[in-house]
Amino acid sequence: MATVGIYMLPEYGGLNATFALARTLGRRGHRVRYFVPDAFEAHVTRQGFESTRYSEKLRVASSWATRIPGVRFLHLRARYNEHLAAAFDAWVDADALDGVLVDPVVWNVAAGAHERGLPYLSLNPTYSAPFSLDYPSVHSSAIPPRGGASARARNLVAWTFQARIPWHRGLYDRSIGWAGHNAFRRVRRAGRRVRWGDFGYRPDVQELVIGPRALDFEPLRALPHRHYLGTSVEPSRHDGTFDWSGYDASRPLAYCSLGTFGDDQPAALRFLTAVIESFRRREGWQLIVSCGALAEQLRSQAMPPSIRVEASVPQLEVLPRARLFLNHGGIGSVREALYFGVPMLLFPYGADQPGLTARLVHHQLALRGDLRTKDARVITERVDALLARDDITQAMAAMKQGCRDSRELEEGADVIERHLASGPLDGARAAGAR
Repeated sequence: MATVGIYMLPEYGGLNATFALARTLGRRGHRVRYFVPDAFEAHVTRQGFESTRYSEKLRVASSWATRIPGVRFLHLRARYNEHLAAAFDAWVDADALDGVLVDPVVWNVAAGAHERGLPYLSLNPTYSAPFSLDYPSVHSSAIPPRGGASARARNLVAWTFQARIPWHRGLYDRSIGWAGHNAFRRVRRAGRRVRWGDFGYRPDVQELVIGPRALDFEPLRALPHRHYLGTSVEPSRHDGTFDWSGYDASRPLAYCSLGTFGDDQPAALRFLTAVIESFRRREGWQLIVSCGALAEQLRSQAMPPSIRVEASVPQLEVLPRARLFLNHGGIGSVREALYFGVPMLLFPYGADQPGLTARLVHHQLALRGDLRTKDARVITERVDALLARDDITQAMAAMKQGCRDSRELEEGADVIERHLASGPLDGARAAGAR
């Protein structure tokens, strides 16, 4: 069978999203290998997968380019990306990979796979897409209007006002190309096309979206070469254990988390303080808050036994017991909430979170809040509004069942196998090796 390589942007959420697919490919007899930095190797191997690690450390010799402000930054970033690209190429050759699955955000590092003619699919951990006037950017909270010239005009406005991330990333890609990182040239030389989209440039190849098709907007579902992998939650994932001492199973539980980077948000401390105060007043409820570096500050407040504040918690262990999930609308939290059928109150603060929140609200799976909220009464009102929405409870139960019954993960594995069966492009692997 085939040896498949997986290379994702080094973040826990993106890596966690791939484990169910890797397990599925393994059950089909394929060998799966990850390409990860030193800091993430233990997390991947703890799940039982093989990995090749690369070093993120790089020493750059002093030159004229390192002495000029602005040019120095571009020069160092170009050298760093060339360093990663060389490590990626060495991994592909050493492990004799038959195909690669690559996060579209790190496409430039993986450009050597195209030169070698390897079957290549984008493994997209969110609902991002190439630019089109048929739908808004995933960074926008807009819901696509029905077709027609006015709909295209509204989508153009949504792209225009939410284009900071794609424009900055696209400019960055072009600038480090000028400074010597030749990803664009390598992809074009292999006969591939690069398109601009939600997170800058991306190769125009078949794409696997790690999320349920039912959550996406209609215009995006119809994109050619766009496939879905369902919630892709791996319940056996090893993230540690939670101390449930003092937990009362007869009382409802709310869980609050703003994700990996939530503690960096300026409004996070006041917001979490308001959440805690709201549930301090909510009789009969229990609350678990996961808040990273803010845990120590929040613990300085006097907490009743019904409220737990932790730096991190094993989310897959907590969500099955939760009746309500307050979160930032990050794709990892969204997928896991859908898998366990937990209604959500969403407080997006950036990146793709507004677009994911728009999808959830559109499909009546969640309500939206404001992260700048610092009044416990406002949190209480939003929680009351969510708990009173039977339609959201029913829609979430239906989505949970649909996700559990879905064959999207298996169908995605079928897509990979068909792509692998196509084999390397004629002569491309040899050309890349020269």
